Amino acid sequence: MLLSVRNPLARRLEAAHFSSAFHRLLLYSTTTAPASPFAAEDYLVTTCGLTPAHARRASKYLPHVKSPDNPDAVRAFLAGIGLSKSDLATAIAKFPRILCSRVDQTLAPRVAKLRAVGLSPPEISRLVTVRPNIFTNPGMIPRLAFFLSFFGSFDQVHTALRRNEYLLSKNLELVVKPNLAFLQQCGLTSSDIAVACTRMVGWNPERVKETVERAEELGVPRNTGMFRYALTVVRCLTPNRINAKLDLLKTALGCSEAELAIAVCKLPDILRSSDNKLVRSVDFLKREIGLETQYIVHRPALLNYSVDRRVMPRLYVIKVLKAKGLLKKDIDFYTIVALSSKRFAEKYLVNYKDSVPELMDDYAAACKGKLIPNVQL
Repeated sequence: MLLSVRNPLARRLEAAHFSSAFHRLLLYSTTTAPASPFAAEDYLVTTCGLTPAHARRASKYLPHVKSPDNPDAVRAFLAGIGLSKSDLATAIAKFPRILCSRVDQTLAPRVAKLRAVGLSPPEISRLVTVRPNIFTNPGMIPRLAFFLSFFGSFDQVHTALRRNEYLLSKNLELVVKPNLAFLQQCGLTSSDIAVACTRMVGWNPERVKETVERAEELGVPRNTGMFRYALTVVRCLTPNRINAKLDLLKTALGCSEAELAIAVCKLPDILRSSDNKLVRSVDFLKREIGLETQYIVHRPALLNYSVDRRVMPRLYVIKVLKAKGLLKKDIDFYTIVALSSKRFAEKYLVNYKDSVPELMDDYAAACKGKLIPNVQL
């Protein structure tokens, strides 16, 4: 009887206790602010140094990251191998998912493998800025080892990767090695390939052969120093565009096809200049200076120099010095224009600063596009 009386009472006391505890929990939950969720975009800007635009794009690859713990560990590890804050920002902007890598399971083992193929910590840091996904793609490391062997130095490999970031993704046996062997047969050195032909290394081998044939059609023989420039021209311009450039130059210069071939063979890169630049250069050289077509054809680099910022300022200096009787002998025009900026300044400005003190300032102003006085000889 006593037990039956106590049970309802006990149940009422327990219910009252639960109600009071629940009330306290509810009160706590409404008065205490919840932990802020991880905001990837803000983290990328404030902690990683990305611009808001880069952070907005990069954050799309990090939807499952819920806290800064792993990204902080990744940043600390990469800083430990020598990445500066700006380099780290570059790497994250290129490959945001690097922040999801596990330091112990992924990053540290990959660094060990990169050290094993001969890279120093500073070189690994430079590599990460151009190919940060090498940490998540172990197949790239054997390809990197091959390119280190082929190019002979990390600097050459770094140059090649900056020009073709997908180079480490190409099949070595079916694509890379056949193309490298063929380009070497054409007389290109490893340095030529790293600087000018890196993109071609990853092409279908048949396409590479077609490109070489088009370069030869410009009249530039294989095994010559200009052949890599011819390859760049045909890689960047369509056949129709090249033919249009040749017709324009032939008309502007008033030369034969044979004469035009001399210019193109000496400097294929003139075909990459804009139409307006070529026409303006030819007109100035022929009308204002009085150069003959033959002279220009054999010195096609004249067509690549800026009329306003190089040719005219230097011509002005020579005219002033001649007008003052400081230059007695005639000087070959191409020699004047082709001199490096430093050498030209030493020879024609510094040497005459006492005789013509204003000449240096006039020349500097002219190189910036400002008007210069007309000088009559």
